[in-house]
Amino acid sequence: MNFYTDDKTIIACSTGTQSNTAIAVLRLSGFKNLIDLQKFFSFDLSKTINRKSHLTNIIFEDKIFDNGLLVFFPEGGSYTGENVLELSIHGNQLNIQRILELFVNHGDCRSAAPGEFTYRALKNKKLSLSQVEGLDMLLNANSSLMLSQGLDILQGDLHAQYLALYDAYLKLKAAVEISIDFSEDVGVEETQKLFQDSFAKFFKLISSLKTRTEGNISSLLSPEIVLVGQTNAGKSSLFNILLKHDRSIVSNIAGTTRDYVSEVIHIDGTNFKLVDTAGIRESSDVIENIGIDRAMNILSRSFYKILIVNPYETNAQYLAKFTDVDFDFLVVSHSDKSDFDSQVSTVDFSKIKTKNIAKANFNSLEGGSIGPLTILGPMGPLMDSGSIGPDSKTAGPIEPNSKNLGPIEPDFAKTGPIEPVEKSVSPMKNEKEGSADSKNSAQILKSGSIEPSSKNPAPIEPKLEKSSSNSQSGPIGPGPVGPHPNSEKVAPIGPKNENQSGPTGPIEPVLKSHIIKKFDISTANNPILLERHRDVINKIYSKSIEFSSNINEIDDVAILSSEVNILGHSLTELIGIVSPDDVLNSIFANFCIGK
Repeated sequence: MNFYTDDKTIIACSTGTQSNTAIAVLRLSGFKNLIDLQKFFSFDLSKTINRKSHLTNIIFEDKIFDNGLLVFFPEGGSYTGENVLELSIHGNQLNIQRILELFVNHGDCRSAAPGEFTYRALKNKKLSLSQVEGLDMLLNANSSLMLSQGLDILQGDLHAQYLALYDAYLKLKAAVEISIDFSEDVGVEETQKLFQDSFAKFFKLISSLKTRTEGNISSLLSPEIVLVGQTNAGKSSLFNILLKHDRSIVSNIAGTTRDYVSEVIHIDGTNFKLVDTAGIRESSDVIENIGIDRAMNILSRSFYKILIVNPYETNAQYLAKFTDVDFDFLVVSHSDKSDFDSQVSTVDFSKIKTKNIAKANFNSLEGGSIGPLTILGPMGPLMDSGSIGPDSKTAGPIEPNSKNLGPIEPDFAKTGPIEPVEKSVSPMKNEKEGSADSKNSAQILKSGSIEPSSKNPAPIEPKLEKSSSNSQSGPIGPGPVGPHPNSEKVAPIGPKNENQSGPTGPIEPVLKSHIIKKFDISTANNPILLERHRDVINKIYSKSIEFSSNINEIDDVAILSSEVNILGHSLTELIGIVSPDDVLNSIFANFCIGK
């Protein structure tokens, strides 16, 4: 803004000028005497009671412009520190503009610049710089976190902590001044103790603030939920479902979305920016490639990352593009197709890192459906093949004798689960008892590792059953076994049957609950959001650490005073200017110098 230095009366509508409202508030500030405005009011301004509402007509040259209330705030007791008059009038935009023009044209006023009332409050020391920043955050917040912190900086807990830090600095500064001017009266040991105690209190307060600046908060100020995936994965459909209206174009033609589309959605008191990105694929189209590049850039900075995969059109080469991304949710689409499960089993998801996995279909804007999905991956580490048990020559390979072997599962009904073998127990195949499928064999599998018998080193193979199906599992060896290795949650998101638990059903509430849960966890320590505050706090903390390590080595009080002043320079960036009078007041308030 342009900082005006004149002392003219300024006027503006404080309640917005975008649409008609029941009531609008006009604010005038900077006039010398209230009585100078008498020509605009039917009420006798000499009878005005400070901070009390008075009913009046707004008039000029015997013409009534409106009927409303006026409230007078005298100089020193107003928002700006100047004489302020607030008028509550009818909120029709034509009426607001007409009355503003009346005062500008006939009242020696000018229209206020954006933020000028607050600038005058800062200039007149009614607000500190940090409070102005808190007010800005309060007025422009897009989440309950920013709203609360803006109020905290303006007049709440955070503002109180800043004031406490300021007060601790004054005491630290005062202790140094006492060491210089009054050490003989107070005593060397007493002045040293006073200084050390003052610094300890200051350091405790700055350390507490420092903990609230740790971590990356850039994605919390305007949190983005980004949907990525290949063309025809269902991103635009999911985008519309979360918005609850058709915003993105949905088509069977690949590459419909060539640039990102964004809208704001409101979840539990926080505004999130929902972004539908261009489908990611190899393309020779220059414009489409620009959209794909933008999609990857947005993904890298987003708060919540959702990968949508169409198992019918994906491949390992495509999924390899995302190996460095930590996704919050992997959604495998088209789950309504009859061969979905068998199709999913052909896709290698092992390189995708995600916290949640689910299958979904997007058949209706009313919600589609989402449910559990156990994605299979390699057994153990992300390797193509390997052996079960210790990495030694005695351990047998995980390989079948033929390609047509059954699923990688023990027959629990006959053998019990495969578990490690104790050293004192025979290997998996017991010569006296017969095969590993016997009851005795099932009972002895208690501890140790699965290794081939020294007398019969054949590979471990499951027993074939006529009714066995390998549509969703494969032979022992390279191939899918067990839950997805890079998912933090082993259990699926929702039930497949009554014996399972977890949310399932419409997509929108399930995803939104996961999104707000992450946001709540990310903001649990109430991080300081203003970047300037974070930078200054870290600067003060670093200087305090350096000062603390050198404090015992400084014998010259003048150098000590200089070091404390350096701390003060950084502190003034956070909360305002420290004046010598403040230091003197602190000294005489705490110590009986004249005694």
